[in-house]
Amino acid sequence: MTNLLRFFSYHQPRRIRVIENTLCSRRTVATLFWARQYDILKWLGAYRSLTRHEFNDLIDELVHTKILTLNDKSEAKLTEKGAAILKKEEADRYEPAFFDWYWLANTHRVVQRLLLAVQVASEYSYHQNKYAPLTIPLGEMQVVKQWFRNNYQYDLTNRLYLDLQRLGKALDSEDPRLATDLFNSLIGYKKAGWTPNQAAANLKLSLEDIQFLRHDEMLAVSAYARNFPGPLQQLLGPLLRTSPLNRSAEITYNLYAQGQEIEQISQRRRLKQNTIQEHLLEAAILIPEKVNWNRFLPEDKRIILGKAYEGVPTTWKFNENVSSFYEFRLYQIYQGVVNEE
Repeated sequence: MTNLLRFFSYHQPRRIRVIENTLCSRRTVATLFWARQYDILKWLGAYRSLTRHEFNDLIDELVHTKILTLNDKSEAKLTEKGAAILKKEEADRYEPAFFDWYWLANTHRVVQRLLLAVQVASEYSYHQNKYAPLTIPLGEMQVVKQWFRNNYQYDLTNRLYLDLQRLGKALDSEDPRLATDLFNSLIGYKKAGWTPNQAAANLKLSLEDIQFLRHDEMLAVSAYARNFPGPLQQLLGPLLRTSPLNRSAEITYNLYAQGQEIEQISQRRRLKQNTIQEHLLEAAILIPEKVNWNRFLPEDKRIILGKAYEGVPTTWKFNENVSSFYEFRLYQIYQGVVNEE
């Protein structure tokens, strides 16, 4: 329960729905914006299985035990007691190694494909064709089935073993717990993988930290598959993204970067101008280092906004007499990036 404290602050009230949506990867512009402000953007999708009911119960318990305070705007802060607990548990928390790749893949789908693929290859290597396959969505199962058909005649078992061996060495050099959990979680011939409870007991981590560690593992697997040809790349490649932006936002961003205006893009793509603006805000949040800020928010506009808004960007109140909300939000993002630098 207290592992959620890392997402809260003693000094800054934080919107609990932003934290929940970030962990579950509910990608709205508002969630992405506030996640960046809270410095938790890299945790996007780190706890996809977390339900609204579970999250609410956790928040209620933390408030009841006076670890968090919650205001009527659904913003929470750590109490002195909460801050002390967070500090005390700092050394025991799992600190992710690969979360900078948060955008690369839906790790829930990656782990489904990986576990079934390893199971199928393992049973095949022992000439077994009567076993209960891991239950995953039909679409993912069909992908693994086709992957096996395309590869089984080409020394699949040994090639997959070498792939996993190289991956394991890389994980072990980063954090031995990653490799230990990954290989103990795999399912195969006469072998059942660790449950989360077994992993927590063996690695001496909380169940929440096991969730974060396994998300980290799958991001590492995805990064490996992205860079090294082999069975894992063939299996997982179609799941891997090329950009932090969603596909539609990436198209919009590229058109805008090429010089087209929002109205032109709207007409060309047959999307509302508000949708195009949301795409550009997503780009400003997720790839600010690539954004031409003079194009997105010209200097003369920044000067006008700078006279109206001062202090910490997250404390500003939108003034419709100064600018559109789109320009207001862009300026918040811009100032946040400037402050980070």
